[in-house]
Amino acid sequence: MGRATRWGIVAAALALVGSSGCNAINSIGPNCDRSTETNTPVRYTEGTVEHGVYMSAPWNGELLWFPAGMRYELEHGLGEVPRFVDIWLSFKKCGTGESTIAPAAGNQAELRTVDTNKLVIVNGSCVDYWLLVVAGTGDGEPNPPADPDAMPHGSCPVEDAGM
Repeated sequence: MGRATRWGIVAAALALVGSSGCNAINSIGPNCDRSTETNTPVRYTEGTVEHGVYMSAPWNGELLWFPAGMRYELEHGLGEVPRFVDIWLSFKKCGTGESTIAPAAGNQAELRTVDTNKLVIVNGSCVDYWLLVVAGTGDGEPNPPADPDAMPHGSCPVEDAGM
């Protein structure tokens, strides 16, 4: 086989891969069902609220099994819409008690609903994790200064520059 023939075969193979690459990769890549029809939300009423902060589990406690496509409806018990929601993931069940946890990113955990009663969180990836959710209303913040006029509107005090 001549050099020109080999280059012709390589060029044809690259053209074929380039034209159907995504379909070929999708057919051999992750294939999990993340649809709403087969992944109905699981209601979760556990967790604790302390000082205006909800935690689905302690940092070193048993986290929630969060397989591909899983949908949780977490009843947070805060009594109002949370001001923040942090979603953490681990590859191990017992959080920091046996491994590490890290903030979720991208479609690892999708926050679909935030309201006065619940959070709906979906594993939009094809990877299984363990889930920890922290949400709060801001009620746990330190009290404002005793003298509200000491720092008007939260601004810095203006010093006399000698002018």
